[in-house]
Amino acid sequence: MVWAQVRSKAGRLVERPVRELRGERLEEYEAVWQPPRYQGRRAIATWWRPADRARHVGCAHLGALGAAVSLEADRDVVAFASWPMRLHWADDAGGYVPDFFVRLADGRVRLLVCRPAGGSPQRWEAAAELLEAAGKQADWQVHVHEGTADPVVFSNLQRLSRWRHTRLADADTARVLRKVFAEPQPLAVGVRESGLPELPTVAKAHHLIWTRKLLIDWSSPYMPHRSLVWAPEGVV
Repeated sequence: MVWAQVRSKAGRLVERPVRELRGERLEEYEAVWQPPRYQGRRAIATWWRPADRARHVGCAHLGALGAAVSLEADRDVVAFASWPMRLHWADDAGGYVPDFFVRLADGRVRLLVCRPAGGSPQRWEAAAELLEAAGKQADWQVHVHEGTADPVVFSNLQRLSRWRHTRLADADTARVLRKVFAEPQPLAVGVRESGLPELPTVAKAHHLIWTRKLLIDWSSPYMPHRSLVWAPEGVV
């Protein structure tokens, strides 16, 4: 049986069988772990703030940061949090902390972990076995993030993520831009044709691209003055 160490609402660490956590909204729990800080640390620990959420998500290294960006861009993901549990076997106090606990739009749960670039293969195999067992007992999916397959797509995601926040959503601007981009053209050209104020409209247009309400070719490097932008078919 797999056990999980989580934080209670009072902030205390408590142990529970992982099967009892089925249905728990662990994305709202506080982290049980943070990467240690020390001089000479080779991995880069940083933080990512999901759009319109007060709490940041911890990333133990750049690979985890890439995973957080990908989760943010995934339309099926509604919430995710870092390190809300430590998993371990009943007779082992060591265990493993998954990178992210992910809530999907259909209510399913996914544990997303980033496979270490180095380290012992035996240690990773033991962690993978523990994760698989936890997933079966709690009815969670387990995904291993091996990195973004297409570096160009990921570069575009990183760039456009600056405009992910819903404060940039504007139904009136969206309506105008969907008409302007009924035929593909560069963003800069379409914004000028819209007659709307340039700077705020560029930001709102990028938000529409991030939310896929305007489309680009994600497989090519995105450049506002050259890359074509268009509205989804049938959307006006």
